[in-house]
Amino acid sequence: MKPPGTYLPGSVLPTVIVVAVLILTGMLGLFTLWEHDALLFARSCRLRQARADVGSACTLYRLHPDDSTLISPQGRRLYDSLPLSRVFTDVRPWGLYDAVQVCTADSLLHACRLFGAEPAAAHTLFYAGDRPGVTLAGQTTLQGILHLPQNGLVYGRVGSDFYRGAAVSRAAIRRSEGAVPVPSAGAVSRPAGLFRGMPQAPAGPLPDSLFRSFLRDSAAVFRLGDAEVGGCSLRGRIILYGGELRIDSTCRMEHLLICARKITVGSGARITAQLFARDTAVIEPRAVLEYPSGVYACRYAEVGAHAAVNGYVIVRDTVARKKVTANYLQSRTARVRGLLYVDGIAQVQGIVAGRAVLRQAVYFSPQGYYKDMLYDVTVLENPVTAQPLWLPAARRKEAACVE
Repeated sequence: MKPPGTYLPGSVLPTVIVVAVLILTGMLGLFTLWEHDALLFARSCRLRQARADVGSACTLYRLHPDDSTLISPQGRRLYDSLPLSRVFTDVRPWGLYDAVQVCTADSLLHACRLFGAEPAAAHTLFYAGDRPGVTLAGQTTLQGILHLPQNGLVYGRVGSDFYRGAAVSRAAIRRSEGAVPVPSAGAVSRPAGLFRGMPQAPAGPLPDSLFRSFLRDSAAVFRLGDAEVGGCSLRGRIILYGGELRIDSTCRMEHLLICARKITVGSGARITAQLFARDTAVIEPRAVLEYPSGVYACRYAEVGAHAAVNGYVIVRDTVARKKVTANYLQSRTARVRGLLYVDGIAQVQGIVAGRAVLRQAVYFSPQGYYKDMLYDVTVLENPVTAQPLWLPAARRKEAACVE
């Protein structure tokens, strides 16, 4: 028999059970929180590593764009010790840029970036020609390395406006060839493919708002005929086809391709797009093509007063003409940042920040025209802006990160 006082009263047992359950519940909650924090930490570490892997894949493509192992269907394992470091890279043309999609092995991160060509170091002007020199007049400034004809530079005048710039150093002058640099065959095929790819479906209206991700398999394509595009917001992988298109200042466009016979960007418009004109492209005064944009025209292009094109302007007139007419006109207050390539006759004024490649420069005045003349032109070095994949380049440069 146990001595008296050693028994627990019956009312204590439920209290003990309740306390024990509360303690176990609290411990389980603490364990759940700890496990949740551990999972968040592990996911954060994995996400950080996935971002680093995507960045490494983009860097490899930038430095070695012709490396076939990077775009292999089996992917590329970046680090032997990390099985999840395998990345899958897909490169697709988007106008005169490349859309590079990178996906991690566990599909945690899927990103797309637009790449252009890395700017040629310090090469700012290439003027084709065999013997005639290039005449400079007015307030003209030339920086960087200049590829000029055999007779180099001549300081002259337009009317009574003599050359007022600084003297160009002889050390900056190199000998150019008789023709402009030939673009790569792959680059030439891109505009040609867009011109051939116009859909045969009847023209229809544009939606007021549309977003098409670059991570999808196909682009959204619209045929408009002759139209004025206004009051819409279009973003992403979208291609517009038409006959004669005018883009109003009420449009919001990001990273579109626009292909038509004639394209006009209205005064005051601010868009991000690549324009491919089978005949004529006109950027009206105070219109801005944001980076990375571009203009490609087969006959004539014009950049109006206080307008800006950030990316490239390419005019390629392959038709032999007896009459001297301009293929490209750039206003005295206009700006082009990136590549200006005119395989034709160009009247260039204003600012070109990047690289200018000209077959022939002519200044048209009311009294006539001045052949081989650069008048009120500023050509600046620009190592920042990615140039289009038009001329052969060993390396790539990232232009934009797109959704």
